[in-house]
Amino acid sequence: MKGISPLIASVLLIAFTLGVATIIGSWLTSVSKTSTQQIGSQLTQQVNCTGNIIDIVDATCHDNTIVTVTLQSLGSASLTNPSFYIRTTNQSFTCTNITTATIAVGGISKFDITCSNFANQIVNHVRATALCAGTVSVYSEKSDFSDNCTS
Repeated sequence: MKGISPLIASVLLIAFTLGVATIIGSWLTSVSKTSTQQIGSQLTQQVNCTGNIIDIVDATCHDNTIVTVTLQSLGSASLTNPSFYIRTTNQSFTCTNITTATIAVGGISKFDITCSNFANQIVNHVRATALCAGTVSVYSEKSDFSDNCTS
């Protein structure tokens, strides 16, 4: 019994190698294009959100448990899902809250945050965070509010 000649074997081996290389090359090209497009769109979102600012206009306390925080969105895109962290002067009382609201561009919005027993306390620190374009986080912090919570 005779086998295939060494010349034919070499040609078949080279053809098989080139076929596999072509398939892998095509796959890598499509993966790199998809990754580049995704990274490009994320970068565009981050650049568009760079100029957005969330401003804490005011924070007032009432009814022992409710802190009203007034926010303003400054920039070119609306902000969504604001969340809050509130602390009293002696830092013994803190409270956090997340909402599903949207703050329009240039808009001012008030949020009533229910905090447990802020009676006779002074709201000292407020941090507000919101999302720009659904993924980029924008935040602001403000301290030393002079509003006492009523008892």
